Amino acid sequence: MVMKSRNIYILAILLTLIVFPASAGENQTTWITSTFSDENSMDVSIQSSEQVNNGQLIFKLTYRDKLIETTTLDFIIAPGKEITKVIMWDSQPQFKNYVATVSVLVDGRSVDETSYPFSYGLVVLPRFQVVDLSASSSGASLLLKPRSVSNPGVADFTFQLIQGGEILYSKTKEDIPVIQSTQLSIDWPILLDDNTEYSVRVKAISHTPDITSSYVTGFTSNQEVEIDDMDVDVDDFGASVTLYGMSQVPFNGIVEVELHKDGSDPLVFTGKPEPLTLDRDDTVGIIWDDDLDPGTYQVNIHILTLENEILDRYETMLFIPERASPVSQPTKSKTPGFTILLTILCIIYAAVISNRR
Repeated sequence: MVMKSRNIYILAILLTLIVFPASAGENQTTWITSTFSDENSMDVSIQSSEQVNNGQLIFKLTYRDKLIETTTLDFIIAPGKEITKVIMWDSQPQFKNYVATVSVLVDGRSVDETSYPFSYGLVVLPRFQVVDLSASSSGASLLLKPRSVSNPGVADFTFQLIQGGEILYSKTKEDIPVIQSTQLSIDWPILLDDNTEYSVRVKAISHTPDITSSYVTGFTSNQEVEIDDMDVDVDDFGASVTLYGMSQVPFNGIVEVELHKDGSDPLVFTGKPEPLTLDRDDTVGIIWDDDLDPGTYQVNIHILTLENEILDRYETMLFIPERASPVSQPTKSKTPGFTILLTILCIIYAAVISNRR
């Protein structure tokens, strides 16, 4: 009887050990779906079956169990949704083999974790080289070249605009052959905040060999506009200035025109264009308040932000001629002698008529 009770007890424990992990897995509501890391960056995608308002991702970079770097990002996720977060490693690579680990916490409780080992420098290299990656408030550009002209590569390149770990915009150029020096460029189709730090990552997936790598850079966004030098007109009546937007940060400044003459105080006139973004243009017309005095003026045109920062300038000269006096009509003069002679003839004629009678 004792042996039978013991067997039942052991069986109950075994069933508990077997069933409990399965139950924990079934109850898992937030989990990692994919991850990637190299020496430049790391990304992780997570899903959830419930609303998470207080989530955290803890990224760790280690070398032989020695912690090199750690970063924490907060996240919010809706039920049934998937989100992706990206970080850039700050440490300069010094070793060959690393392990990147990401942990998922919900309300301070760890719910999932995964590790991603990688080798710095790659054991097998892709068939292309990244010569340069540059980015600005208008877009990003990637310059590539083949490692061997006789053995070119084909790859997919995903451009990502990132802020605070969130991917604000992503665009993939697929099946790009790198047979010679090749430049890939994109323009940002979304508006950017002024004077803000952004990161740009290009994730490259080589087809043969199958290698994924990342390349990162950053920029500070700002307003950029340019005066069209071929479309500036200044005359007696006013000025006309055409501007072009060069940034996805909207320009909300003014056009200022200064007229300088003989060292006197400048005459200042302003006009406001419509908000300008990349590849948009607007022409600003300014009319002088009064007629300008004759003389030669130096004309200074400034494009100013609302903080009075000069973004572009243009200078020219304006000449106002002397005003011509009204032309007076000559007065016809009368000849006094002719009037007297005519009077005498009239008297003689009258006398002759009188004598005949």
